[in-house]
Amino acid sequence: MTSLNLPLQLHPEPAQIPNPGHSQMMVPMGFAAQLRALQEIQQEQAERISRLEQENADLRNFERSVIDVADRVRALEQHKAYIAARRREAVGQLLNMRTLHQEADNAFQLRTSDMQPDDLEGILGVYGTMLTTTMNHHQRVLAQTRANGHFPTYATPIPQTQQVTAPMHYRHAYAAAYSEHGYCYAHNMPYHCRVCSNWHTDVDALRIHHGPESRSHSS
Repeated sequence: MTSLNLPLQLHPEPAQIPNPGHSQMMVPMGFAAQLRALQEIQQEQAERISRLEQENADLRNFERSVIDVADRVRALEQHKAYIAARRREAVGQLLNMRTLHQEADNAFQLRTSDMQPDDLEGILGVYGTMLTTTMNHHQRVLAQTRANGHFPTYATPIPQTQQVTAPMHYRHAYAAAYSEHGYCYAHNMPYHCRVCSNWHTDVDALRIHHGPESRSHSS
């Protein structure tokens, strides 16, 4: 019996992949490398998709914030335009509110000649200076008038109830020239009215001073 001399066929040895379990799986070397490369590509694609989704979410949030900021900027611009219009209106009104004091009015015109139409702070300062000058002038005039013994007349109207005759049984603790609450009918000042008192004092002084002369002329 003759033996056949067959050629020996060489096969690649399978790669042994360690397994923590009891059994070991035999995987060819070429297939394992392709599987590992495919897993790495899949992992990279998953990470890239995750990053793109995060960037997309950030862009959407940024777009909403941009729209919100644009709305707020538009509202602030409208409010600023409204405030500017009110400032110009206030400046115009203050420029028209003048005083009869010539010195204060001339100073006011000089200081506001080159002022901007919306310079509310500047016009308030100049207007305050004009009012201070006018009030100081009035106070000096009043002080000089009081020093000379003259008192300004008051434009307080006399109540019509003064002409009504009160019943005899109704009386109050003040004089006839005062109301039941103690206010002067002529000047609306509390008891004791300084204007009435000074007037009576001046009249009495004039009577004492001109009394003998008037009697001599009458005789």
